[in-house]
Amino acid sequence: MRVAAKRVSGFTLVELVVVIVILGIVAAFAVPRFFDNNAFTTRGYYEELAAALKYAQKLAVASGCPVRVTVAAGSYVARQQAALAGSCDPGDASFPIAVALADGQTLAGTAPSGVSAVPAVTLTFDALGRTNLAGDQAIAVGPFTMTVRAGSGFVEAP
Repeated sequence: MRVAAKRVSGFTLVELVVVIVILGIVAAFAVPRFFDNNAFTTRGYYEELAAALKYAQKLAVASGCPVRVTVAAGSYVARQQAALAGSCDPGDASFPIAVALADGQTLAGTAPSGVSAVPAVTLTFDALGRTNLAGDQAIAVGPFTMTVRAGSGFVEAP
């Protein structure tokens, strides 16, 4: 009489331990990247600042009144000249009027924690969209860099 051999299928303990160790190593490197959103907040602020500069330039062209944008390390704000007899007051150097967006909020922003823009710069867009800068100005937000062209006011933000 012959006894049938029982066939066992499944994983050995060694195979299971190896797989668990490999998963642990992969998790140690991959999991922190899922919870670190600094790259996303940096890119978001970069896009926000670029959009603000573009809006300020377009508003200066549309209104015919200069718009001044002050970019600091952790914030930005846009202001416009006061009106005088239905047009801009060319003698006003204080730019007292906050630029309002379509939803009523002012064109200003604050950088998220750990994000900053360099260098700090103040630029003024004239009625033709040009800036008061002597040359092109690069503004970096983390690893991302935008360039404001002095002659045209074009904001190049790839």
